[in-house]
Amino acid sequence: MRPRPEGSQLSISPYRVAQERLAEESWRLNRARLFGGEAFVDPFLDRLREDDRRCLTLLARIPAMLHPVLLDIQARLLAAGPAFACPPISFHFTIRGIYDYGKYTRVDADIWEMGEILSRLIADLPPITVTFQGMNCNRSAVFVQGFYDEPTLGLFRHAIGEALAAFRVAPLPTLDVDIDFAWINLLRFTQSDVGSLVGAVAALRHIPVGTMEVQELELSEIDKFCLPEQTMQFRTFKVGSG
Repeated sequence: MRPRPEGSQLSISPYRVAQERLAEESWRLNRARLFGGEAFVDPFLDRLREDDRRCLTLLARIPAMLHPVLLDIQARLLAAGPAFACPPISFHFTIRGIYDYGKYTRVDADIWEMGEILSRLIADLPPITVTFQGMNCNRSAVFVQGFYDEPTLGLFRHAIGEALAAFRVAPLPTLDVDIDFAWINLLRFTQSDVGSLVGAVAALRHIPVGTMEVQELELSEIDKFCLPEQTMQFRTFKVGSG
């Protein structure tokens, strides 16, 4: 992790520091895997119209004011090597996956009932401000990191699982039970040799992107890439409307 300027730690919460530490550990682990040839290329990237995988997801859309800087970063990365570029209309970060790809069958009555439960939870949700800063990657994608000063979002993700337990929703990823962070996918890998792209990510590890206040959440059925033509929006919710 890049050292902060002297005195800046006073304005950074312990939770934010722990988030950044987790993100740095993820970077080091995945960088080694990618340089070792372990990139995963989605088999449907070159035939998107044949992809019938869907999931049910609660997500937050990225405001248009952040799109120019995201597109600039995306272009800088693409100059380093080929990849699938996520279109700006797809820019989002996941709040909670309700049902995973391949384990989801649409049941309208269940979606309606889950929407009612989520509406009550989201109405009581305190404000969440996410600061996007720095690039990172996993085995299949390049993404922008999103941090926040309190564990509000992590606690909310667990609360969703408890509130929807009767519907046997997907478990949370097992990165860390107490710490999480947000991310916006910008690129998907299209080949196993991604060394040049990983090098470009390294050069942008700490690039500032911007801040958003999460004001609205969306319950939607989406494909793996959140493409608009494959998205069915069921409901939107105003955060803190209660």
